[in-house]
Amino acid sequence: MSNDPATTINTEAVRASARANAPDRYYAALFAPPDLREDLIAIAAFDGEIARIAPRVSDAALGEIRITWWRDALLGSEREQALSGNPVLDQFAGVVKRHKLPQGDLENYFSAHADALFADPPADDVALNTSFRAIDGTPLAFALQVLHGPLDADARDLVDAAGRASGLTRIGLTLPYALAAGRSPLPDARSPPSEDADWREQIAWLAHEANASLSAVKRQLVGKPRFFTTALLPLALIEPYFRALQEPRHEPRRDIVEMAPLARLWRIARAHWTRTL
Repeated sequence: MSNDPATTINTEAVRASARANAPDRYYAALFAPPDLREDLIAIAAFDGEIARIAPRVSDAALGEIRITWWRDALLGSEREQALSGNPVLDQFAGVVKRHKLPQGDLENYFSAHADALFADPPADDVALNTSFRAIDGTPLAFALQVLHGPLDADARDLVDAAGRASGLTRIGLTLPYALAAGRSPLPDARSPPSEDADWREQIAWLAHEANASLSAVKRQLVGKPRFFTTALLPLALIEPYFRALQEPRHEPRRDIVEMAPLARLWRIARAHWTRTL
């Protein structure tokens, strides 16, 4: 590899970004084959950079501008071959090119993240599941494609179930940020009747649905090669997350669930060794 700073990517900066912003995906990537590990870490870092936009902006338009910058820098027709200077963008762009990751999936991913910034809740369960497929399923699909190659219909069905389980969990974990920004992450029919109402009933629904989707994933993984489980290792944290979200003292509107790095790593490592999510 060249030592020219204009052509060298700071891979440690990419790793640091993944650890800080997408720790579940980062730890899962550590169990990928060595020749593909950095590619999965790049996916984790990219997803973490996009996911952290919403909690950090006070105005939806500002978040949309940031997402548009990432979209244009990655997919714009004028993108140059030279490195941009953003290590996460540059390394992920290389992953997209090498593995021919579908640009249509990336377009849907960016659009869904931008839509989620605004106050309007999903129209119904169909719209909610569509957002899960784009926001949460896309990074899982990319990880599986890096490990396996283009996805067939069966693999897509598996990723859809995994994305739904992951998305339902994400809503529970990020609920305080969404409510603080005046956004409801669930359709009106599934949200509490008033703005200041308790969300414990909704957390229970999220847990039930996430566990059902996770059970579907586990059934579909039976008999499949190990790399399928490797791509979906972040799902190993769904059950402990919902245990924490349903603790009697946990206030869903206010409290943030924290998990120690070693606890995350242990859950993912155990899932890898046992091949059971």
